[in-house]
Amino acid sequence: TEQISTLVQGLYNFDQSLQKWIECPHISLTSDDSKIPSTNETCLPERCHFVTWNILFDYYQPTLIYTSQRYRSILDTLKSLLPDIICLQEVTVNFLNLLLNEIWLKENNYYIIIMKNVINSNQDKSYGQLMIMKNFRPRSFSICPLNLSDEDKTTVTRQKITKELIIARFGLNSKITIDLVNLHLHSDLSRNSSEKRCQTLENIFKKMKTNNYMLIGDFNFGDNHIKEQNILATYENEVHDLWKDSYHLDENPGFTFDPSNNLCARITSQSQINRRLDRYLIHTLDNISYSIEYLSMIGIETIPIDPLNIDNNQRINQSDHYALQ
Repeated sequence: TEQISTLVQGLYNFDQSLQKWIECPHISLTSDDSKIPSTNETCLPERCHFVTWNILFDYYQPTLIYTSQRYRSILDTLKSLLPDIICLQEVTVNFLNLLLNEIWLKENNYYIIIMKNVINSNQDKSYGQLMIMKNFRPRSFSICPLNLSDEDKTTVTRQKITKELIIARFGLNSKITIDLVNLHLHSDLSRNSSEKRCQTLENIFKKMKTNNYMLIGDFNFGDNHIKEQNILATYENEVHDLWKDSYHLDENPGFTFDPSNNLCARITSQSQINRRLDRYLIHTLDNISYSIEYLSMIGIETIPIDPLNIDNNQRINQSDHYALQ
């Protein structure tokens, strides 16, 4: 569609009178004056339904992973849930094109933060995250390099695509705010991945310790990754892993990446080890209490590859990750 060619990184909302997606004015986190109260438009709902999903980009063995069927099915699942907040990882412009044409997104007053790694994905062979909010928008947001050391302005010419995170600030009420972070940490396919993940976690925990925040997305390490888990253990009084708060891992291990059952994960996994890669971590200051109404995996069932041909009973999963809601 012509729409995409005009998009830049930013916040978008569908204008019903113009019948098109419009970029909304926004400010960065550093320009956000905390003394200014949040309004209804910038506050999270009291009961807030979150979904996070790594949707598996379309570069990977496209003939094996049936991306067009998967994307259609992912969109149908999101439509059936209409969550308040959707955090997606591994998004490319092909998925974004489909998403922006969805009627449920246009009619339910959703706002979308789109990062440039998504918009430019065809040219750069990149991918990125989206944060999608129903009927409210952030007070402010920033899209930062994953290492958060934005002071370091040295440019590396050979630089691969910089991984980034979305940090968006919302009101919990008129006076108190929370930062929601949609992240996708380095995978084991990248060099020194464990060190990079540890560095990112340390940076986030140190830099954001005066804020209420929630880290949402694909952490790319499981409960047996000792170094990363040790960092989480160091901060466990402050930063809570919602799955571990809700379940005993030996009874409900929460494997969102599950090559033993998931056909896409079987294709993308090198180790074939089941892992709890996708998580919600929350850090709250003294004046906040919260409760978890439910926490579950979705996108577990397989879908038919050719729904119109009853004789072809071949099936595929919606992604190599299950979603977490």
